Amino acid sequence: MPILSIAIPLEHGEDPASEIVPLLKDAAADIEVLVGAMAGVDFPAPLAALAAEDARVKLITTDAAHRRMLWHATLSATSGEWICLIRPGDAIEPDLHVMVSYLKASHPQVDALGWNAFQIDPDAKPGKTNSVAIPAAYQINSFDKTAMLKAFFHWENSLNVPKMPFGLYHGAVRRSLLEGILAIPTTDAWQTPVPQYEWAAKALLFAEELAFCARPLSAINAVRYQPVEPEASEYFLFHSGLGITGAVAEVQFHVLRELSSPWQVGEAFVRACMIDCIMETDRQRFVAKGNAYFASLERFNGGALAHLFRPDFRGEQAPDLSRGLKDKILFVDRFLGGAQTAPAFFRVARAMMAPVGLICGGVTDAA
Repeated sequence: MPILSIAIPLEHGEDPASEIVPLLKDAAADIEVLVGAMAGVDFPAPLAALAAEDARVKLITTDAAHRRMLWHATLSATSGEWICLIRPGDAIEPDLHVMVSYLKASHPQVDALGWNAFQIDPDAKPGKTNSVAIPAAYQINSFDKTAMLKAFFHWENSLNVPKMPFGLYHGAVRRSLLEGILAIPTTDAWQTPVPQYEWAAKALLFAEELAFCARPLSAINAVRYQPVEPEASEYFLFHSGLGITGAVAEVQFHVLRELSSPWQVGEAFVRACMIDCIMETDRQRFVAKGNAYFASLERFNGGALAHLFRPDFRGEQAPDLSRGLKDKILFVDRFLGGAQTAPAFFRVARAMMAPVGLICGGVTDAA
């Protein structure tokens, strides 16, 4: 059994080969990279060649017809002691296996590891995008589960999505936790464009102990969210057709319903809905989204929260071009070292951060 499985769901024939190559640099790394393809999707030739060259790369074809079930099938096929999931176009720390090995020995009760992940917009334009923050800290700390439950399900201190860094998407969990989640009776009757929040919710609910690494361990190819209308039979007042906030609420509702628990929110959720609207820079889209959220709030719980919904249109905002070290955070250019993509940015940023081996008491190559 490998110490770490890195799952990569493949929906449209994307080629993650270039992102996988750095993970294989250490021939002794006890890892598994498992790529699961959606039904009818062929594996690109470079990816197939990589799998033929290195037995640690495994390719599986699933019968999944949509994203949520593809993630479920891909994760079900992993065999590692720890498991994480990324998408094609994302980057993950090649020495992550070192960190989970360290946690296995030093913190045997920890079954969920979270970290900071860089959000890299592939469509960003030089001079028109915010700086990227690189934390100078790199310690691993325990996190209070109760606080995380409030942050996720009650939207405490959230923006348009909850601030909760645990789960399988750009996070890692022990096999015992994954198997516990997979054992929960579920249905493929509902779909979601954001299954990362389903796995985050379930990992948080069933985890025994949480650990968080302040040092970023991955970079996300942060494409703009595209609203998706839900299936009519599974329609919920706050849903993926409204925006990302509605999509997360829809996931929360279904996860809690599977566990026979009610979905309850308050003022913090309304604030998140407003932030989702405020982030629209086009007035027409802002008005349409705001009207849709308000209509749902009027119908929810007798309209008790609707009066709190008062978003202001702010249009295009000047980007934060901060640079340098401020309060133990290093602010750098989004295009640091000429980086255009999430993997390219992570390669440059990784050379500026503490090596994982140093964090875990050893030495590894940070190149």
